[in-house]
Amino acid sequence: MWIQGRNLQICTHIRTTFNNITKIWTRIVLPTKVVEPKEVTDTKHADLVCGPKRKVALLFAYLGAGYHGLALNRGNRDIKTIEGALFEALIKAKVVPENCLEDPKKMCYKSASRTDKGVSTCGQVASLKLRIADNVVDLINSHLPANIVILGVKRTTQGFNAQKHAIGRTYSYTLPTYAFADGKNGAEDYRITPEKLKYISSIMYRFKGTHSYHNFTSGKKMGETSAKRYITDFYYEEPFLVEETQYMTCFIKGQSFMLHQIRKMMGLLIAMVSNHAGEDHYVRAFSEPLEDIPKAPGTGLVLQQIHYDAYNKKFGSLHGGIEFDAQQQQREFLKSKIMPSIYRENKENDSMRLWLETLENHDYTGEKARLQWQEINAAKQSSSAISSEDVSKTETSNQNVETVIEAEKPVDTNVHSQEPPIPPEKNLLPIEDPLEPSAKKTKTEAVS
Repeated sequence: MWIQGRNLQICTHIRTTFNNITKIWTRIVLPTKVVEPKEVTDTKHADLVCGPKRKVALLFAYLGAGYHGLALNRGNRDIKTIEGALFEALIKAKVVPENCLEDPKKMCYKSASRTDKGVSTCGQVASLKLRIADNVVDLINSHLPANIVILGVKRTTQGFNAQKHAIGRTYSYTLPTYAFADGKNGAEDYRITPEKLKYISSIMYRFKGTHSYHNFTSGKKMGETSAKRYITDFYYEEPFLVEETQYMTCFIKGQSFMLHQIRKMMGLLIAMVSNHAGEDHYVRAFSEPLEDIPKAPGTGLVLQQIHYDAYNKKFGSLHGGIEFDAQQQQREFLKSKIMPSIYRENKENDSMRLWLETLENHDYTGEKARLQWQEINAAKQSSSAISSEDVSKTETSNQNVETVIEAEKPVDTNVHSQEPPIPPEKNLLPIEDPLEPSAKKTKTEAVS
């Protein structure tokens, strides 16, 4: 019994040893099949920088002087725009494909706010897809002119849209205080009075809340939902001196703004405080279908900040929200680039004073606006009457032709079919702007 167990152990040991020798022999002597790893290459965009393609929020600042606004002019590339310079820099930095200049939608580009000609910003935001390299900010800036600078890049969700997810925008407008002097009494040594500042505060307070700004832009009619805008705050900071000229900066915060809206808000404010326009003019600006409102120069207008509070609250835990650690850089760009340009424009080109001379050319009684509106309605009625007459003549002619045809056609007693009547056209209601959530009026605190 003991001998049989001992023999079994010896046989098991021999078998194990043989198997181990076989494995070693196979590895050393027999040829092995080498499996080479597959080389992963992006042949479509092989020229782009190494790095993952991600959806990001781009924070950038620019000096608007010398540019025809932010938006790329795709019809004429010779016109200088901020986006034109930005897209070229992105392509040269090889973080987006070359065809993005022809069609920005290929990189899912969307800016938070479009700025007019000459308008600057220290806090513009755009959403797009690009290759994220370690030095992506410096890489892009190396291909940009000195008056445009990228301040930061932040990862976002795939569905982030810089325009739709913004719940507010803050603008500032800097101007010399002699713009508020009565009539043409403004001079370089003018100093605004406490009474004027109090009157300015009262007018700014009236702008707060939801109003119809159809007379503050173009292409909007009274009663359109998209013409209603919600202003959350409108205030000024204490006046200050720059080379013996007194300036002040006004801040306007709202959900969204239309083309020329802020410049016309400032134009109306200046016209009222300088005693060109009265209280009745302010009332008509919001209650009449047409009103003459002066548009202030774009030189002093600056986009300060885009607000993403709701997005940050919902998605902040994923990528840290749309918050940039670039406040110091923003202040530095504002101080060194934008503000000196505003002061220089007012001093060397006298842009504000030249515009103030045009204030007397506007009608603040509402009479010209009423006559113009009557002419527009009369032209519409005349056009409508002519169209109705043409339709009536056409219908009569068609009826006569049909009568002749019916008289010539043989009567078919077996067929009594008739074309179904055409349903009347439905009334088309104005569609609410999808980018602007309906704003409820909130109680605002009285101005101290």
